[in-house]
Amino acid sequence: MAAALFCLSSVNFAAALNDTDSVVTSVFSRTFNNYQRPVRSNGSDQPLTYVVAKGGAEPGMNRDDSMDDVKFAGIVRVLGKYLAKQSYFPAKDGKKADLMLVVHWGKTIPGNDGLSRNMLDNSLQSFETLQQQMHKGIGRAPGIDVHADEKARARNQVTDALDEAAQEEIVQGMFEIRFAQDARIEADRHNANLLGYTAELTFRDNPSLYGGVGTAYYDLIEDVESERYYVAITAYDFQEALQHKNKKGLWHTVASIDARGNRFDERLMAMVERASRYFGRDSGRLIRQFEYTPHIDFGELKQIGLVEQVPSGQK
Repeated sequence: MAAALFCLSSVNFAAALNDTDSVVTSVFSRTFNNYQRPVRSNGSDQPLTYVVAKGGAEPGMNRDDSMDDVKFAGIVRVLGKYLAKQSYFPAKDGKKADLMLVVHWGKTIPGNDGLSRNMLDNSLQSFETLQQQMHKGIGRAPGIDVHADEKARARNQVTDALDEAAQEEIVQGMFEIRFAQDARIEADRHNANLLGYTAELTFRDNPSLYGGVGTAYYDLIEDVESERYYVAITAYDFQEALQHKNKKGLWHTVASIDARGNRFDERLMAMVERASRYFGRDSGRLIRQFEYTPHIDFGELKQIGLVEQVPSGQK
C-alpha cells in the first residue's frame, strides 16, 4: 500500500525591493608591487588558485549577536562563491596555490564614542561651574565698582581664593579635553585607513567645502565616526612566501556598510559581492554607492494536501 507524504509549501514567495532593503556600500581596492591580474591570450582572467588564512575579527565596542553567529568557515563559504565568479579557485594542493588570502572582518569603534563624549562634556561642565563661581566671587568683592585698582585687587583676591583642589580640577579638565580630542582624531585616522577612506578624505578636503558644493566630505566623516561592518581581503604571493619566506602583498580589497539598522550576518553576502568586483584590481578611488539588496519573503507556510508515493519502477 502506498504511503502518504505530507507536503508544505509557501503561498507568498516573492522577491521585493523596498527602502528597508537598501544600503550604502563602500569599497576600496588597491594593488601592490606593480601587480596586474594575469590574463589569457583572449583577454579573459587567468584562473588562479588560493588558500585562505584567518586574519582575525574585531567585535567593536559592544556585543553584537549578528557577528557572533557568523563563523570563519561561513565567511569562507560566502567568499568562495564570489571568488569563483572572478576565476579564483581553492587549490587542490595547498603547497601549489598561487595566492594566500588573509581575511579580516568586524565592526569599527568610532572616535566620538560614549566614553570620549562623556569625558569632554564633563570637562566643559567643570569649566562652566568654576567660571560661575569666580564671577560670583568678583561680584561680592568690596569696592569692585569704585576704582580700577581696587577692581584689580578684588579680582586677584578671588583668584587666590580658588583653593588648590579647584586649580587641579582645571588642569585635569584641560587634560581630559585634550585627551578626548586626540582619541577622536586617532580613532578617525585608524578607521579611515582600515576602511580605505584616507585618500578620498584628502581629495574631498578642498576649498569647495566652503562654497556649498555638496556634502561628500561630511558624509565620509560621518562614516568613519560611525560603527561600520567591514570585510577585508588581502592577497599575498603564496609561492614567494613558501619558497623565499617573503610576505609579498599583491592586492587588498575592503567593503563596509553602516552598522546602524543593519546586521552583519544579513549583509555579509552583499558586502562580499560588492567587493568581489574589484578582487585583484585597483579601484582608483573609494567607491561609495547606494544599492538595493534583494529581500525574500517566503510568506506563511500552509498545507496543500497529500501526495501518494509513487511505487518503485513507475513514473
